[in-house]
Amino acid sequence: MRLAEHTVVSAAYALADRELTRALIPRIREETVGLLESRAPLPPALLEELIATRDPELRTALVASAGHRDDVFRRLAGRGDPAVAAGLYGERDRDRTPAQRAAVWEGAVATADDPGWRAEDGLPAKLLSSRQQEMLEPALLAPFPELVAHARSVLDSENGSGKGAGSRLRMTLPPSTTPLKDRRSWERHPQTTKELIGDFRDNDFRGRTELPGTPGALDWDALLAEHRGEPLRPSALVTLWAHPDCPEELALAAFEAHWNNTLPDGAVYWSMVASPTLGSLEDHTLSKLLGRGLVSGAVPAERVLRETGAARRILCALPHDHGEIRAALAAQVARLGSDFAPWRAVYTLLPRFSGTVTELVDAALAEAPKHRGKPWPRPMGPEFPSRGASAGRTAWLRLYDAADHGTRCALVAHMDRRAIQHLLLWHRPSPELRAHIVQSRGASVLAGIASTWQTRPEVIEELIPYNESEVNAALFLNTDLTPAQRRHVLSGRRWRDGESADTPAADRIPLTKTLVQGLGESARRPWLLACADSGDPVLCGILLGSPRVKIHTPALELHMLVRLWERHGPGEVRALLDETDFPGRRRQPGHPLSPGTFEAGRAAVDAVAEPDGLALLRAAYEAAASPAGRADFLADKGSGPENDDLTKALELLDEEVGPGPFPWAELAAAHGAKPLHDRLLVRLAPMDGCPASLAGDSAAARLRLSHPHYRPRRGAKPPTVPEMLKKLPLQLDNGGCRWLEKAYALGQVTLPEVVRTGFPAQATIAFLSRALAPGDSPGTEEVRATRRAVAALATEHLSDNPEGWALALRLAPEFEGTLPDLLLASGAVVG
Repeated sequence: MRLAEHTVVSAAYALADRELTRALIPRIREETVGLLESRAPLPPALLEELIATRDPELRTALVASAGHRDDVFRRLAGRGDPAVAAGLYGERDRDRTPAQRAAVWEGAVATADDPGWRAEDGLPAKLLSSRQQEMLEPALLAPFPELVAHARSVLDSENGSGKGAGSRLRMTLPPSTTPLKDRRSWERHPQTTKELIGDFRDNDFRGRTELPGTPGALDWDALLAEHRGEPLRPSALVTLWAHPDCPEELALAAFEAHWNNTLPDGAVYWSMVASPTLGSLEDHTLSKLLGRGLVSGAVPAERVLRETGAARRILCALPHDHGEIRAALAAQVARLGSDFAPWRAVYTLLPRFSGTVTELVDAALAEAPKHRGKPWPRPMGPEFPSRGASAGRTAWLRLYDAADHGTRCALVAHMDRRAIQHLLLWHRPSPELRAHIVQSRGASVLAGIASTWQTRPEVIEELIPYNESEVNAALFLNTDLTPAQRRHVLSGRRWRDGESADTPAADRIPLTKTLVQGLGESARRPWLLACADSGDPVLCGILLGSPRVKIHTPALELHMLVRLWERHGPGEVRALLDETDFPGRRRQPGHPLSPGTFEAGRAAVDAVAEPDGLALLRAAYEAAASPAGRADFLADKGSGPENDDLTKALELLDEEVGPGPFPWAELAAAHGAKPLHDRLLVRLAPMDGCPASLAGDSAAARLRLSHPHYRPRRGAKPPTVPEMLKKLPLQLDNGGCRWLEKAYALGQVTLPEVVRTGFPAQATIAFLSRALAPGDSPGTEEVRATRRAVAALATEHLSDNPEGWALALRLAPEFEGTLPDLLLASGAVVG
């Protein structure tokens, strides 16, 4: 059997007089011990009885409770009873405060002659064998000289021993001040060439060596002689290469020793370009080397084309915005002419050709007859998303860039769409060349530009006006369009004068199969929501059949039907309403449209005249998108069980209907006609602009929702707190009833109502034990009257019969009725 709650036991003792208390203690001993272990208040009569008792169990429990009951501690300590002194004093340092331990000795002064203080298990005897400072410091106040002497001896010896001095000394030592530059593992700063060579030859040193900064401090002849005698380490050579006066011999040695790492700052010489190491360079290092050499003039462009290979890597690495390079490449390209045959030969030779650029052109001219009359080898379409060109295609386009305008225009007719895509994406063709590409190959080739999610907005705005199906598909599937741009693409409307223009159904831009398939496979919400504005029955079916994307607002559903009617007439709307099988949707009863939208659509298509049906749909859409419609949506979706349901509902309105002012007036009017859901009221209250009528009712709504057994019902009038008190059981919470305490504090319920109708009785008693507890003031008239009423109830049913009181406490944990019912049942059993 469960024991009664501590506050209930406390309340029972508070109603009992001294005689009844004395009779109750042995009958509810277990409950009384539990009360002492809790923090519930001890009524005065009970405290007096417990202090006077000689029962060992109760005395032990009382002493143990003194640690968290100051009034009990003061009473027990002031009695000077040696039998409880050890329990009051505590056995560990932190059991009691120094002031509490001092109070024990103050009480002992009056009873110091009691033999109990000198018992072997008494408090003084225990402290005489202790050396704990926290336990002995309060003992200096004890009325026992031998204990005071022991405490003083221990404390003096501990304070004078220097304990902890070593740790304090270590804490005062200054940190190491050894400079980093002097540490062997860090860096060195030689001042002369001799010191520098010594650091370079120190194989154990793995740090950084800085060159002497004084002008003329470096003896380059000595460094050259040292290197020729025994080559310096690669790190030393790279350090020297970074110096602007580094001789070519040392720079070349550094280049050949360090070729696979990042190219350091330093002079570039032709000897490096002519070195066999050039072929082993990584692409980015080769590009940096050639660029620096060409800019400095140390590497002539014509010699690079004539003497270095492989041609494919050189063409990709050259800085093509450099004037000398462009002139040298133009001279080579001019030899190829405008005939496609030699250019085709170049393309087929590039991947495996190991010679120079000049040799590549020579070989292509020799191979040209074999390629005459043949198309682009292994043609490929554009790539989405584009991952970049192969080295061979890039090298070919580098040569193409150097040709004159006429040659480039002539070659456009032969290039595959992958080459045109790469040309448009990364080679910045002139406006004239781009116009020629569109004119000769069609605007669809521009789709290759819309190939990555990083496509710039200005490029998107440049491509949309072409009104071309493949371009629109590429833009939709591969670039970050705005919602308005997505709706424009799917609607098929044409772009004119900087905006999406009304377009007759017959003149709309058709959607590609790739785009429709991409939508069918997509789970991206912005993509599929744009289908609602398309007026396309296929896209509307894809949206309604999507297992992962759903329309939430009636306004967007109705807008979809309006657009479908405008583009295809009532027949397609009727077909959509009659359809039961939507690809991707699991077979479920009913239509995926909400019932309200379905009924509005059905009423429209059943109208006698077509304009009347479309007008009905438009009127329904305008009503759903109006402030009143937005308020209805928020009232429905914003009151769900999740805390962020209102936030989600607002986001859905912005996403599906568009931004709009918050419908405060409409919500207030709806609340006046039929109360809004309690959860919605609570969520609206802290928002800026919330009307007083809603904010005022939110406090009562919050209180109702805090009841653990309250379940709000949509559309139903919420109950009052007295009604809830009659119908819903109360719940104990940490010795009290938190919900009832809040309701009483808000003035929503009176104490007589709690006494009469609150259930179960144990929760009611727990609440009353706090609400009626005597404080510094006598309380209000309601409190005083309720105290008298409760006392009268107890007297009426239990009188001074301790058996009845004990039975009521034993029944309370399982009793489901009210307090009067509990007292009546207990009195009937024993009376």
